[in-house]
Amino acid sequence: MSLRHYLFPEQEPPLRLSQRLVEGLVAGTDAMPQYAGTRQKILTARLQLDEGKPLEILDTSGSTWTFDGTGGIREGLHSSFAEVMSSLGVSESSNQTVVDLRPRISKKKIDTEHRWQPSTADIERVIKDIWPKTKADRLHQAAGVSKRRPPLTYDAKHALDEIAGGFWKIENSIDNLKEPSLKGFIFEARTRSSDDPEYGLLYQAVAEMAQERFEILRAQRSDKGVWYALVEVTLWQDHIGECVERVFEKCSGKGAAITTARRLLAANANKFSENVTVEAELLTELEWIRRSKLFDA
Repeated sequence: MSLRHYLFPEQEPPLRLSQRLVEGLVAGTDAMPQYAGTRQKILTARLQLDEGKPLEILDTSGSTWTFDGTGGIREGLHSSFAEVMSSLGVSESSNQTVVDLRPRISKKKIDTEHRWQPSTADIERVIKDIWPKTKADRLHQAAGVSKRRPPLTYDAKHALDEIAGGFWKIENSIDNLKEPSLKGFIFEARTRSSDDPEYGLLYQAVAEMAQERFEILRAQRSDKGVWYALVEVTLWQDHIGECVERVFEKCSGKGAAITTARRLLAANANKFSENVTVEAELLTELEWIRRSKLFDA
């Protein structure tokens, strides 16, 4: 089976969305600035394939994507998913799930804001694109902003996997060093980057990692500077945790961050249950920069 996605702008011909573009939009690595700040209708057709060729359309569905100010949809998808899950509801006798953590939203609102019903003409237009009889039957393909990736061959992927397999050892070794040891480590790594040209770039990368770790440790010792108070609500199932809600605030100084973290923890304490934990954490600005990248990963 395969999915085909189409965008139906108002007063404009529909556009075909490549799988690469859709994956990029969902992952947050691509965008469509031409639709920034708008809501657009998306028709998805699920196809049965025969040796890679479309055999028949199994079903179609209409959804609405909300594009942010830069033309991305990731934030809108997260909001839509949360509202759809909330509309499902859970009885008090059933096990706790993520939907217990959010207000109940009516299914009517979900249908109005996040779904639409493609017309027969809409579906027929998609059919023409899937099985074109003339050149005019093919729809134009929508464009994103990311460049097409070069193909990743098996050899290239295998090489990357082999190299990345030892990354954890490098990070673990650096994280175990104290500040005095890190100073010597950084100096020696940078010296070796000049003395050993064959691995100079690798030594430079290791030195940068150690420098970042050194700056984090120094920031943790200071009560001043930018700090972040973070509270995460985590749903646990079969010993696997999934963050279902995250609240944070930027603070000036460690003391303010501690006070803010306590307030956020108290405000979200009611979400704690048998399989839901609520945890607070303090992060320096450098730690926040690294952590916030993982939020969207």
